[in-house]
Amino acid sequence: MTYDVSTLVEHFVEDVELNYSCSRLGVLPPGQWRGRDALRAHLRRVDIDYEPLDAEILAVLVEGDNTVVRWISSWRHRATGHIHRMDMAHFLRWRNGLVSEMYEFRDHRCVARGADFLPQSLDDILNPRSPGLSRDEMARRLIAMGSFSRGPDIALFRELCSPDVVCEFVGDRTTVSHAGRHRGIEALINIVRSIEVEFEQLGLAMPEVIVDGGAAAARRIVEWRHRGTGRCGQVQLADFVRFEDGRIVEIVEFRDSTALLQMQA
Repeated sequence: MTYDVSTLVEHFVEDVELNYSCSRLGVLPPGQWRGRDALRAHLRRVDIDYEPLDAEILAVLVEGDNTVVRWISSWRHRATGHIHRMDMAHFLRWRNGLVSEMYEFRDHRCVARGADFLPQSLDDILNPRSPGLSRDEMARRLIAMGSFSRGPDIALFRELCSPDVVCEFVGDRTTVSHAGRHRGIEALINIVRSIEVEFEQLGLAMPEVIVDGGAAAARRIVEWRHRGTGRCGQVQLADFVRFEDGRIVEIVEFRDSTALLQMQA
């Protein structure tokens, strides 16, 4: 993985909009900035504090002028020598071949437990199963699953997901108890119910849904109230789902853990 700041910045428009959602120990602080100068300053700060070690791209979705990339990277903190393994996702909007808007999600990678999920074979990657649904129907189902305004619709989850669905919640278990990979619809439902016990959803916006083949990604903005503290806040979430034969077989979710910690404190 190379880290050439001057070359990287040239891939963005002058007035690029930058939005960061990340964990408490994230490489970049959460927030919103605008312009190449802001991007350049952040990249230089990262370069001072961290040494990039390696990276692996897990998924790339493209639809029109929108692209989503999900990947894993390792960084060594130069002062302490600690290595941070990070899950990352970038929602990119393009203008004339350059990135005009970027939403970044990153959190510490959680070591898998329990799911025992085998990666797709080469044949499955080259010849994926049909999603069995139209583009609009996949988007509709993704939106329906993200709405908890009246509490989670458990029957809907059973209807839309495969019995053996694999779900992964990105993050560190010290801040997200259900972080990691899990297999089966009952495991997913138990996690959804636990989230609803802790948080009340007051509002939802889904400004971006990208569908590419049998894969879909969505960026959500939810307003939640923590039932224990009573504090409210807006949380950015990113969901990646994979469809096969009309059902969801995999779900990966990123969330702004910094915003969640502020509501829980």
